[in-house]
Amino acid sequence: MTLRLGEVVLIRMQFHEATGAKVRPAVVLLDTGDSDFVAAPVTSQARNSEFDLTIGEWRAAGLNVASSIRIHKLTVLAKSDIVRSLGTLPEPDRVSLVGLLCRAFCPQPGRK
Repeated sequence: MTLRLGEVVLIRMQFHEATGAKVRPAVVLLDTGDSDFVAAPVTSQARNSEFDLTIGEWRAAGLNVASSIRIHKLTVLAKSDIVRSLGTLPEPDRVSLVGLLCRAFCPQPGRK
């Protein structure tokens, strides 16, 4: 299975300090074709970080409620933990996602 940039998946997230797991949405950022992928978590909680991206067309992306992507909370997840695919970010949200990723991680003159 190859995932695409902007694909929204429902993933089983293991607890770090306790037993059990929760199912949460995440947005695929990079899949190189092996058994895991890089993703950003999706939250319905209001956030104010400059690196939280509000999903404008959240229904079209397969989400049940208005949500944001937490660009600064990237993680590597196992494909085997995917419960199912919910949908894909529409083009305007994908363009905003790429722009914010570049703002966060691309080298910029004068920025430390």
